[in-house]
Amino acid sequence: MASSTTVLLRQLHEQSQREVIARARAQFHGSSEEFLTLADEYEALAPRLRGRFLETLGLSSEDFESSQGTPLSLAVSEETGRFLHNMVLAHKPARILELGSSCGVSTLYFADALRMLGSGMVVATELDAGKCAHLRSHVRMAGLDAYVDLREGDVFQTISELDGTFDMVFIDVWANTYLNLFKQTERLLHAGSIVLADNMYTAEDAVRPYKRYLDNDPRFSTTTLDFESGVEFTVVVS
Repeated sequence: MASSTTVLLRQLHEQSQREVIARARAQFHGSSEEFLTLADEYEALAPRLRGRFLETLGLSSEDFESSQGTPLSLAVSEETGRFLHNMVLAHKPARILELGSSCGVSTLYFADALRMLGSGMVVATELDAGKCAHLRSHVRMAGLDAYVDLREGDVFQTISELDGTFDMVFIDVWANTYLNLFKQTERLLHAGSIVLADNMYTAEDAVRPYKRYLDNDPRFSTTTLDFESGVEFTVVVS
């Protein structure tokens, strides 16, 4: 990974973490000492239990964004980002579809891997105009413009306008839209396509219809990877 991209990603990860902590603290009804104790408990939990833990407190990343005026960047974790980066290097996709790009952290991981391979394109989708502006800036700073095609607007509308097929798809939008979004995306997949979906632990109830759909359809082979937020790893069999 280019040193400039590494530095930028480190800064973006730190910024995202500060945002999430500040927003959670603002919504938590208790003392600072109680909040710190809960934060320590959260860190000690196994990843698959963290979503339930947040629910007991009435907290979730989607609540953070919808209940306040300024949208969160909601970046993927560094661990997840490095996994995405390595998946690209291993799978060598010509076309990647990113559904929900936010400010472009995952986009940078994808695009940097494509740069290392010397070819490929990630089609990034994002509704929020402010986030799109940040994404464009981050991609430009990293020198990755040649590998990113940003589509600003409603993700369902964007998908309806796409053609051809994609070798890899990353889903990281509102969790309760996963199933409908995936069904609209199916026509863009081919045997061997990889579909990765974030937040399988942190939004467990909302993504359950999506998970059930994959589990019950023999066209897909799927498993949940034990990252902090939970990542569904699906391969299109036929």
